[in-house]
Amino acid sequence: AGATAITVGDSVSACVDYGRRSHIAPNHTFTHILNYALAKVLGDGVEQRGSIVMEDKLRFDFANNGAVSAEDLAKVEAICSDFVSNPRDVYTKNVPLAQAKQIEGLRAVFGEVYPDPVRVVSVGQSVDELINNSGDHSAYAIEFCGGTHLTNTSQAGDFVLVSEEGI
Repeated sequence: AGATAITVGDSVSACVDYGRRSHIAPNHTFTHILNYALAKVLGDGVEQRGSIVMEDKLRFDFANNGAVSAEDLAKVEAICSDFVSNPRDVYTKNVPLAQAKQIEGLRAVFGEVYPDPVRVVSVGQSVDELINNSGDHSAYAIEFCGGTHLTNTSQAGDFVLVSEEGI
């Protein structure tokens, strides 16, 4: 059976699969937290190169100056786990791109083009507070993102690093 063509004027309906989405949200939020934790442990040289967020897992692709030691992986996992055991709220807000780029501590995907306005996701502090209070925001995972997220990191239940490998 071939695909059905949709043309101008057709009536269509769509619905969100909230059950599936509820399983994706923790993995998506923790993609941001993992990015934050990797930068904390390995330094600002870590650059996200992509990610895959699924119902049962996440994969985070990043560039680094070499292999990550078992000790550093344990530190990264501990930081991520701390976001579950010491819950933080997750905030989102659409912000003019120029203003959003001024947020200290914000991480963006290298080479990505972002819309204006852009949606800012912050784990730990409201986006308004980030905008209105310059200074050290190094305790927060802050990124541009239009995806689905938790409202609090405790909703993830747990975080475990399963593997790390070079490609």
